[in-house]
Amino acid sequence: MASSEQMDVIIKDDEGNQNDAIMYYTIYSTADRTKRATISIVGCWVAAVIALPIPVAHLVLVPGFFIAGPVLAYSRIKMKEAKEKVIGICPRHNAEITIKLENTDTIPKYTYCPDCQGAIQIVEKAQ
Repeated sequence: MASSEQMDVIIKDDEGNQNDAIMYYTIYSTADRTKRATISIVGCWVAAVIALPIPVAHLVLVPGFFIAGPVLAYSRIKMKEAKEKVIGICPRHNAEITIKLENTDTIPKYTYCPDCQGAIQIVEKAQ
């Protein structure tokens, strides 16, 4: 079963100011990853079958869905964790911010504050 986890991180700016923050992410078990991969491949292949009677478009859609199924399944089976967001105080303007993360993001991450557009860095907090 997928479990939601938290990790302490630090948000720094380019002037050396920093504040504590929390990164939220989900860890997938082997069974969850297999289930997600199976759903993605079956979903794409069902979409390919549904696209068969569509004139002209089926020439692109059917092969596209047929190829996308295994590609998506592979990416889902390899994804052990999904990063969601970082919530903390911006060191530039001292207001609470939420930074959305992509699954491929790695820590340390250089980004911009969604409110003040200032350059910030998200790094792991030393234990």
